[in-house]
Amino acid sequence: MAIILYGARTSPFVEKVYRGLLIKQLAFQLHQPRTLQDLRRNNPTTGKMPVLDLEGQQLFDSTLILRALNMYKPDPPFLDTDPARAVQQQLLEDWADESLYWYGMAFRWTIPANAARAIALFQDGFPAVLRPVMKRVVPRIMAVQVRAQGTGRLPVEVLQSELDGHLANLASLLGQGPFFFAAERPSMADLAIFGQLSFLRAKGVPQTQSAVERVPALMDFYRRLERMTA
Repeated sequence: MAIILYGARTSPFVEKVYRGLLIKQLAFQLHQPRTLQDLRRNNPTTGKMPVLDLEGQQLFDSTLILRALNMYKPDPPFLDTDPARAVQQQLLEDWADESLYWYGMAFRWTIPANAARAIALFQDGFPAVLRPVMKRVVPRIMAVQVRAQGTGRLPVEVLQSELDGHLANLASLLGQGPFFFAAERPSMADLAIFGQLSFLRAKGVPQTQSAVERVPALMDFYRRLERMTA
């Protein structure tokens, strides 16, 4: 039976699972949604990406999907055999998904020029008659979300300073190892960081793109994992 990943790779969480499937060397199909109806059809529970159809089993949430893949095909593992290191990997993965992600969202949706570029890409798959409405409504909805979370309330200069600090801390945590926590192979943490770096490096958000590219250690890490999953 087939393995199907539903979602757009512009999402850091879809990219995280996409690269995980490649590391596991599992054959799969990628189905990218074209409309909001596609999202609801593929994931009626939350309407969010990604969704993985694992031989008929519908899985939601990138973390839960990676855990399921680790059970489905244990080798190579997504967590270290050392329990203490495995805990560190899971904590970093959670931080990337729940904290680092919102810096990319804040820069994307609270700066008008960035929001305009984002919606121009986002609306391509929608009927032309809906695009003017989406251009007005979607940026407002997304901006409300990031302001409610907190990062969207920060002044741009503070947001930039905080993001720069987090990226510098990640580089220090990575150290000289190929992957985080001196692991010889990528874990769930590395996949989550890779997904968020992809999101931050996306075209149309120059502030976050340049922030990542100013940290050579993270760029080396990014290219290393990218080569592994080319």
